[in-house]
Amino acid sequence: MDGTRGNDPLRTLELLVGVIVSLMALLAGLVLLGTIVGTGTIPGVNAEVCASTAGDAPAFRRAEGDSTGPVGLGEGITWRADEVQICDPDPDGGTRALAAVGLVVWAGAPLLFFSLLWRLLRRARREGVFADRVPGGLRTLGRILVAWAVLDFFVSGLVDAALLTRMTDSTVILSGDVPWLPVLVGVTLLALARVIAQAVDLRRDAEATI
Repeated sequence: MDGTRGNDPLRTLELLVGVIVSLMALLAGLVLLGTIVGTGTIPGVNAEVCASTAGDAPAFRRAEGDSTGPVGLGEGITWRADEVQICDPDPDGGTRALAAVGLVVWAGAPLLFFSLLWRLLRRARREGVFADRVPGGLRTLGRILVAWAVLDFFVSGLVDAALLTRMTDSTVILSGDVPWLPVLVGVTLLALARVIAQAVDLRRDAEATI
């Protein structure tokens, strides 16, 4: 019995995901605490709020006389900043609130995903990989990832634009990067859920013939 439990790959995955969920919750809590009430005096709990923008966006301007950029470039070599971070070391309440909204979207969905994955692994170990509720759990995980990708695309763009508007006097263009990895993993989980659902139907048919 002990040897079987020791060779159970789902148990190893369950423990690993459980550790990931705990670390993510701790890290997200510290960062959120720093964003809302941080003063910069506590190590790891920083009050600084930053927003990202494309280097060629109107919000990114180089002051006259600045020599920003790499040094020692060879002849004919050029450089460009694809992305720039603008930070406020002493943000006010509105800036902190915007940063907190972005953080909740950025960290909340992954934390929810891994928490549900941990619960699904426990259920699969207890009831079997082809249990009736496993396909539904996989569909839920896939939908969460796809929904998070869409929400992150729109909310992160709006939050960054709002933060840049507060930090600069330039006209800010809304922009955002599509998080393709969550989309691809979510679609894969949805497809896997269909496969597992067919396997569950085959298991039920086999049980009915016995």
